[in-house]
Amino acid sequence: MKIKHLIVLSLINLAFTFSSQATLMTLASDDANNYGDQWQGNGGIGFDDWHFNTDSAGGSAGGFLANKNNNGDLNHIASNPSDNAWGTYANGGGFNQFEAYRGFSSNSLTQAGDIFQLSFEHGAITQGGSVGFVLRNQNIHNAIGDYNQLSRFEFGFIGGGQHYSIFDGQGVIDTGIDYTDAGLNLTFTLLTPDLYQLDIFNAFDNSFIQSRNGSLNGSGSIDSVSLYNRDAELANAYFNSLSISQNVVAVPAPSTWLLLCLSLGVLLISNQRKLTARSDK
Repeated sequence: MKIKHLIVLSLINLAFTFSSQATLMTLASDDANNYGDQWQGNGGIGFDDWHFNTDSAGGSAGGFLANKNNNGDLNHIASNPSDNAWGTYANGGGFNQFEAYRGFSSNSLTQAGDIFQLSFEHGAITQGGSVGFVLRNQNIHNAIGDYNQLSRFEFGFIGGGQHYSIFDGQGVIDTGIDYTDAGLNLTFTLLTPDLYQLDIFNAFDNSFIQSRNGSLNGSGSIDSVSLYNRDAELANAYFNSLSISQNVVAVPAPSTWLLLCLSLGVLLISNQRKLTARSDK
């Protein structure tokens, strides 16, 4: 192949390289603003119906649609304009528990670039209680205690501790992040089918707190999330703003870069022909 042709092909490849860009495509989303006066059914898009398990051992436990006006401990994760979030409680005598389950329908996390997001907030948790969420293979929700069945990743706060914890393929990890009643925005990204990155932000101003990479527990696609309140006692726990998205590399129609590189290629060929014509005289 002649050098001039190689140059032209190189310019075209360069043009398409600069023209390609990653686009974040939302596959599923839901928040408490999509519900009337009860937390039930299937709000938003791209998810399966909610399922709930409750064990009021000797006290009370349950889920409800919380509003900032009626819940002084609900701060920065409430949805506008309704100021709602999904609330949970578990208190009183005995060990009381509440679990909420949501399947990902056809939008399971399976490949690098798949992203799950969730907002999470709570008050003080009594010794031995815990609140948090679990990303799971399949969507088992037959009985109380199924919240961590086929768990691949878990994030939460254990009463009596000082920091948020992660449970993954490496065991129990102390994040070093102090408890906050401001709430957290969490972004979980698959790096490979068995590796992840978790980015943690303060819900007050979405300021960055920490990024952590790790290996997942178990195996298989991530097909559901469970939200749990295990005898928190002292305060409610709130969740909101579920979403699943995917980074898609898109190549748009010929851009300025492509047109410029093609013009340069034509100019090079034209100059080459002129030089050839002169040498033939």
